[in-house]
Amino acid sequence: MTLLRRHLLALSAAAALALPGFGHAQDREIRIGFVSHQHDITDLFGQLEIGFRERLEAEGVQYRMFQAAPTASNRHDEMLNILENMANLNLDYMVFGPSSLDQNTPGLVMVADAGTKILMVDYEPKEGQEFPFEHAVLNWSVYNHFQMGEATGRWIAEHFMAQGKDSANVIMMWGPVASEISQDRGNGVIAAMEAAEGFTPNIIYQGYGDFQRELAYNETERALIAYPNVEVIVAMNSVMALGTMSALEVDGKLDQVVVTGMGGQPDELEMVARGKIGVAVFRDPRSMGANSADALVKHLRGEEDQIERIVYTDLRVLDTIDSIRQYVPRAMLDIDAKLGN
Repeated sequence: MTLLRRHLLALSAAAALALPGFGHAQDREIRIGFVSHQHDITDLFGQLEIGFRERLEAEGVQYRMFQAAPTASNRHDEMLNILENMANLNLDYMVFGPSSLDQNTPGLVMVADAGTKILMVDYEPKEGQEFPFEHAVLNWSVYNHFQMGEATGRWIAEHFMAQGKDSANVIMMWGPVASEISQDRGNGVIAAMEAAEGFTPNIIYQGYGDFQRELAYNETERALIAYPNVEVIVAMNSVMALGTMSALEVDGKLDQVVVTGMGGQPDELEMVARGKIGVAVFRDPRSMGANSADALVKHLRGEEDQIERIVYTDLRVLDTIDSIRQYVPRAMLDIDAKLGN
């Protein structure tokens, strides 16, 4: 119960009692859990929650939300405790972004056995993959992490070849060891760099920032001492890209080393626009949240057979102000206002 008190935030949202298109008043406030391996207003899950709430409120859904996250993305033990608590909250629905689906599965089984419908986000099930909680899943609102990595790897190869270089010294900054997301992204980067004709990546070091900004900063500081010849550092998520960038800036090497990020959270994209981060592959988290909300609403309406099992959001390679203007919703980031243009 201590972890619940520390990490569970109950949030109420008042909305209209009548649900458009339902043909009757909502008979009670529904209870929704929102659990993710990290949560901040600027990150994937914070922005995803905004998109989720906005769609529910546009549909007139009356609900109460219970939000929780572990203290760090690699605290799978805390995640298990959170899921156990969620299973005891009499939830109707739960949005879930895994820290490691393999290690989170026992907790998800408890939630499913409690009768809660699950809305999975940020993890793409592999073809033919089955889960013991599958019967409770309404849909998966996702993107392909390997393809996100591939897009980053292609950009790296093209960037250096455009400068007349046929190789680059690369540091890989991984997330938690058990994270399937980190593995898929990083393996995609390596595969694309190795597949690029006329380019040879030289991976000189592989560190672990555990999807945390401070850890990525510290790991980058150490790596710069041991590997001063590094030319590009690949961070597996937005906050690690920001931590890596900060370490390079303090060390006076930001103009010598390219930082790449993945995710495209607002702070990261601002640094892309300022030229401090080379590229960020962006997926629209608000769209992902809206996709999850759509599945919930269809279930409320008794239209479960109309719910798409897997809904993908597009990936965009953002490396200029113009590309950010084109693909990032202004409600999420007004880049011109940020830059004072």
